[in-house]
Amino acid sequence: MQNPEQSAAPTDFPPYPAYKPSDVQWLGDIPSHWEVRRLKFLARNISQPTSERVEGELRLGLEHVESWTGKYEIAENVRFESKMKRFQPDDVLFGKLRPYLAKVTRPDRAGLCMGDFLVFRSKSNIMTAGFLEYLLRCKYVIDLIDSSAVGAKMPRADWNFIGNVWLPLPPLPEQRAIAEYLDAKTAAIDAAIAHYERMAALVAEYWTVLVADAVTGRIDLRQAAAE
Repeated sequence: MQNPEQSAAPTDFPPYPAYKPSDVQWLGDIPSHWEVRRLKFLARNISQPTSERVEGELRLGLEHVESWTGKYEIAENVRFESKMKRFQPDDVLFGKLRPYLAKVTRPDRAGLCMGDFLVFRSKSNIMTAGFLEYLLRCKYVIDLIDSSAVGAKMPRADWNFIGNVWLPLPPLPEQRAIAEYLDAKTAAIDAAIAHYERMAALVAEYWTVLVADAVTGRIDLRQAAAE
């Protein structure tokens, strides 16, 4: 039975020809050729604490990662007061502090992150890093993990719970295709947002100038007022 909370697929994409129960409550039915496995069997939880800093390497705190998008800013002269972890290119960083913020990212180069990130390294013979990133940023997964977080003001999720979360597992070629499709679509959406933000900024600038010119007598609006 399909999860009733799941929205219908876009109309321009047909459903898979056959589905089967996943036996996972939040997931519902899955394509018949997919599997389900626990996260801990799909990726390793990497914990490489360090106090050593290398000049020029990437450093990420939770504040540097944008919620829900995976975008991160490269901040200069970042200093961490808490423990640091090392990560490698294509590791997936998951913010376990206030997991509802969906601070999930996949840096393209090595660096250091604060201890409130879990560092996942996908098992490449089972799961691609790109698919894992999108999967961990999926709202259903975020909501599930957030439901387990402990703490009132600063809730934290725990690896023991996250590692046992059941996740869908398509074949590797399909994982790559899904991640590449989402990369292209999200890039197009980002470009559209940037375009309309530029247009909105121009309109706001025009509005400001128009008001200033009208009230200071720089333009003659008598004919417009008469009409």
